[in-house]
Amino acid sequence: MAITRKDIFSFQFFDYGERFSGSYRGMRYRLGREPLEKVVQKPLEEKEKGSIRACTWSEPYSFDNTPEEDKHYMDFPYSEEGVEKAVEWLNEEWNARH
Repeated sequence: MAITRKDIFSFQFFDYGERFSGSYRGMRYRLGREPLEKVVQKPLEEKEKGSIRACTWSEPYSFDNTPEEDKHYMDFPYSEEGVEKAVEWLNEEWNARH
């Protein structure tokens, strides 16, 4: 079993300036728009200026209580395909750690 696209909220969720957090077998992760801002009513060309930023870190601590040097980041295009690539990367991160 691995993280799947169905485990992540819809792409439109990120238009509201929110982050999605989850965990998988000892690895925590977070996805969000970068820069984090509400873009739901902005034109597509403005939305696409951002990216989907994925971050992983090891349990047990929350994002805010984990030292920055223990976090891994990767940016992806701000699109449905970018979210799908982020999910692939999350699984690669988990495989690299275990």
